[in-house]
Amino acid sequence: MSEQKISKQQLEKRREEILAELGEESRDVQIELDRDPEEQAIQLEQHEVSVTMIENLRRELADVEEKLLETTG
Repeated sequence: MSEQKISKQQLEKRREEILAELGEESRDVQIELDRDPEEQAIQLEQHEVSVTMIENLRRELADVEEKLLETTG
């Protein structure tokens, strides 16, 4: 399958979306653990999901930035 050509505007729009999502996710990563061990386990699982989402968004952002550099060069 060939990769669909993405415009510079689409890349810039996606970059802004990713940055907004990263801002939201970064706030969610900061947690205060509950005293209840069962609740702590749930909180830690949710924390792991947030951290993984942030890592994925950062990878996608790096990819978008690289493609933007290619469109200007």
